[in-house]
Amino acid sequence: MDNRKTHHSMNLLAIECSQPRASLCLARDGLLLAHAAWEAERNHDAHLFPALQQALEALGEAPLDYVLVGAGPGSYGGVRVALAAAVGIATVRGSAVVAVGSWDALANEETPAIISDARRGGWTLRRANGEIVVLTPQELKDEIAAGLKVGSIESETVMQNAGIEVQKYGLYPTAEGLIRTWNSLSEEQRAAKAAAPAEPIYVRPPHITAAKHKPWEIRN
Repeated sequence: MDNRKTHHSMNLLAIECSQPRASLCLARDGLLLAHAAWEAERNHDAHLFPALQQALEALGEAPLDYVLVGAGPGSYGGVRVALAAAVGIATVRGSAVVAVGSWDALANEETPAIISDARRGGWTLRRANGEIVVLTPQELKDEIAAGLKVGSIESETVMQNAGIEVQKYGLYPTAEGLIRTWNSLSEEQRAAKAAAPAEPIYVRPPHITAAKHKPWEIRN
């Protein structure tokens, strides 16, 4: 039996680890039941699992409808840790894992576009329509000069050193933001996201090296 169709309350667990400042929250029909936040560069798992335990204790035996994961842009490692944890919980709880754009809740009328340093001489830009592209510094400055209003994940110092003017800086995605994004979607949009594979948002094609041997092959 699908619990999502037989109970009234909607339980959502959200995990956001795409940036060093990470968070997790559990909400029931918009009411926050558990929340945790931490700072981590590479060891999100050390903070994530105690937070997950706290959230699951708060949930108790109630069904968990969806696990929302911040898909980035951001730290590939952080997103993968969050996805792995989400899949493990969903497998036990019978939940659906949904990847949600980490920056979606940051965009608004004042700053409809969001940017971040993509390294290697590029800047990641999330347009107002949700499209994500990588631009050169000059391309980004040209769009801003043409009237593009942007907010940035980066600090004021980073933006000043780059010579790029933004309306807001120091923005960061949150688990609560993932839930706000989810709640703003139509039923059709939610169904489409739930049906799509939960995977990170790549601003560039991932560099994946093919294994020389299959795990089950005998090596000489």
